[in-house]
Amino acid sequence: MRIGTLQMFRQGINSMLEQQTKLFETQNQLSTGKRINSPSDDPTGAAQLVGLSESTKLTAQYQDNILAARTRLELEETALGSAGESLQRVRELAIQALNDTNGASDRTAIAVEIRQLADEVMGLANRKDGSGQFMFAGFQVLTTPFSEAPPGTFNYNGDQGQRQIQIGPARQIADGDSGQAVFMDIPDGGGGFESIFATLETLASDLEANTPNGASLDQIDRAMDQFLGFRASTGARLNALDNQEKINGALLVQLEKTRSVVEDLDYAEAASRLSRESVTLQAAQQAFVKVQGLNLFNYI
Repeated sequence: MRIGTLQMFRQGINSMLEQQTKLFETQNQLSTGKRINSPSDDPTGAAQLVGLSESTKLTAQYQDNILAARTRLELEETALGSAGESLQRVRELAIQALNDTNGASDRTAIAVEIRQLADEVMGLANRKDGSGQFMFAGFQVLTTPFSEAPPGTFNYNGDQGQRQIQIGPARQIADGDSGQAVFMDIPDGGGGFESIFATLETLASDLEANTPNGASLDQIDRAMDQFLGFRASTGARLNALDNQEKINGALLVQLEKTRSVVEDLDYAEAASRLSRESVTLQAAQQAFVKVQGLNLFNYI
């Protein structure tokens, strides 16, 4: 078989271009530190990297969700703790007012402090979170949940919604509780419910009328138990967030390790390969020059 001059020329050019391409790819890998810089470098590995990237982004979003839920639940726990402290003070005042040594003026003075404490509880129930949304309004986060109109009548303007936050692939958690559940639906000991605001209003009104009633003290105790129960629930959810955060963190570490194995460059191997490819390219160039000199027309 005879090989023409043009064919030898093309083969020489193609050989040099092929070696130059390999050398360029290795140089690019060394400059980026990545074994895969385009899907053509390793189609299977590139597809795996896409999946790893999506998993990493999704897990990172779960971590962000955990941070947001934790912030909100911590604010709720603080609000419930403060409300419980206010009720503890109300309880002390109620016990004091029930003492027969107190007269009408004494009970009126006690009622004044109880109304101030009632205002504190109302303020806590209408507290906003860090984003300016009302914490105890259910899904109606832009609506002030509690209001009084006319005096002595208390309304809940939110709903009973409870926002569920995705914190893992198959796990959600509520980032708060509705004001209806926390402040309004307090068992009255007779099968019904009474809001904490109505309880405090009744207690203050009775003292102002100098007719203290021990039933208000019992209702205060039930309200304190209610707040304590929701506070315990909030604490349990915070613990769950901590546990899921650790799980997500471990997964992120594993995903990064896997990505590194698939994508990161073995510098020692790449440097050795670069040296070999440089030598091969030089050999191809020298061979091409020699082949050009074998043209028959050079001897005519």
